[in-house]
Amino acid sequence: ETCLSVLKTLGVEISPNANAESLLTEAISVKEIIRNSHIHNLLDLPKMEDFDKMAAMTFLNTAVLCSYETNEFTFFFVICRMVKLSVRHGLCSISAVAFSLYGALLTCPTLSDFDEAYKMGRLALMAIDRLNAFRMKPNVFLSFYGAIAHCKEPVQASIPKLLEGYEVAFALGDMERVTGILQLYAAVAVWGCGDKLTKAEEIIRIHFRRMLQHKQDISCKNILPHLNQVAKLTGSKENVYVTFFNTTEDNFFEEEMNRRGAHTRKLILHTCRMYLAVMCGDMESAAREYERNGAKYQGGIRFFGTTTRVFLAGIVGFYLARKRRLDEKKWAQVGEISMDTIKSWTQDSSWNYAHKLLLLEAECLFLKGEEHEHIAAAKYNESIALAKKHKFKNEEGLASQKAAMFHLEYNRKAEALSHLKHAKACYECWGATGLARQIKIAIESLSSQSFPKI
Repeated sequence: ETCLSVLKTLGVEISPNANAESLLTEAISVKEIIRNSHIHNLLDLPKMEDFDKMAAMTFLNTAVLCSYETNEFTFFFVICRMVKLSVRHGLCSISAVAFSLYGALLTCPTLSDFDEAYKMGRLALMAIDRLNAFRMKPNVFLSFYGAIAHCKEPVQASIPKLLEGYEVAFALGDMERVTGILQLYAAVAVWGCGDKLTKAEEIIRIHFRRMLQHKQDISCKNILPHLNQVAKLTGSKENVYVTFFNTTEDNFFEEEMNRRGAHTRKLILHTCRMYLAVMCGDMESAAREYERNGAKYQGGIRFFGTTTRVFLAGIVGFYLARKRRLDEKKWAQVGEISMDTIKSWTQDSSWNYAHKLLLLEAECLFLKGEEHEHIAAAKYNESIALAKKHKFKNEEGLASQKAAMFHLEYNRKAEALSHLKHAKACYECWGATGLARQIKIAIESLSSQSFPKI
C-alpha cells in the first residue's frame, strides 16, 4: 500500500486489485502505445527530462523486485508502467530494464508472444550501451538470459552471460541481482546441462561461499537447494545443509515451506527435490512434490526453472497414470498438458525442447498400450539421439533410463540392458557419478535375472 501511495504521488497509479483480466488489458495497451509511437526503433525515442517521471522510474525499479515476491499482478503492472513512462516521456537508463522485463512478461502463458519477447529483450541489450546503462546490465541479463533467451537460443549459450552479469552485479554491490543470477546459473548449468556437474558445483560453491562472507545468509538459502542436488547427483556424502546452516534437509524444507512469502525459494526447493526424485527414479516422491505445488508449475514468467517444472510434471504424470490406474485420468491429463505446452515451445526452440517433447510423446504412447508399442520405441530412440545432438547429456541419460523401463515392460531384457548401459555412460560423462552408480546396480540386478526398480 505504501508503494502504491508513493507511486500515485509521482503520477503513476496502479490498482491494488489487479488480476489476470486487468493484466491482459494492460499488456495490450502497452503494445498499442508502442505501435502508435511510430518509432521504428524505440531507442530513437528522446531522453527523459521530466524530474518526476525519472523519480517514478527509479522508484518502480526498486519496487519491481519486491512486488515479484509479494504480488504477481502488481509486479506485472509495475513492468507495464515502466514501459509506458519510457515510451511517453522518453528514455533513461532504467528503460533498458523496463524493456527486458516487458519481454520477460510476454513469455507468460496468458500472453505467450515469444517473437515480441525476444525482440524486446534484444532491444534491452542494445539499450545498455545506447543509454549508458552499465549499472543496469545485471537487471537486463537477469530477465533476458533467465526468461527470454532460451525461448529462441540454445540454453547452454546463456552460461557465460549469466556469469558475466553476476560479476557486474557483485562489483556494483547489488546483492539481490547477485542472488538472482547465481540461482539462474545453477538452474541452467544443472537442469539445462550447461556445464559438467563438477564444474557447476565448483562455480556454485565458490560464489556461495563468497556470499556467505558478505553476510548474505538469507540469499544463500535460495542457492543451497541447488548445491544440495549437485552434491547428491555427483554422489558426494556431504550434507550441505549441515555444513552451511547446521540443520537437516527436512528441517530446512519444513521451515521454508511454513515461511510467509519467499515464493521464489519455495519453487526452487520444490523443483530441486522433484528433479532429484525423477532422475533417481523415485517417482512417488516426485509426485508428492508436484501435488504440493502443482498449481504454480505452469504459470508466471517462463524462467528456465518453469520449463523444467513443466517437463518434470509431464514425466511424473504419464508414469503415475500407468501405475495408479484408479487415478489414470487425472495423471494422464497432467502429462498431456505438459506435453502440449512443450510442443508449443518447440516451435520456437527445437534445440531446447524437441527431445523433451519426443520423450513425453513416448511416455504417452507407453501409457496407451501394446498397439502403440513400436511407435513408442521409435520415439524413445529419437529423443535419445536428439538429446545427444543438442548436448543435453542429462536428458539423454533420462530418456535411455525411461526406454529401459519401457522395454522391461515387454520383457525385452537385452534392449533394456543396452539402454541402461547407455544411461550410465551419459551420467558418467555428465559427472553424475551418484546416478551412474545407481544405474550400475540396476544393470547388475537385471543381468542376474531380477527386475530392479529404475
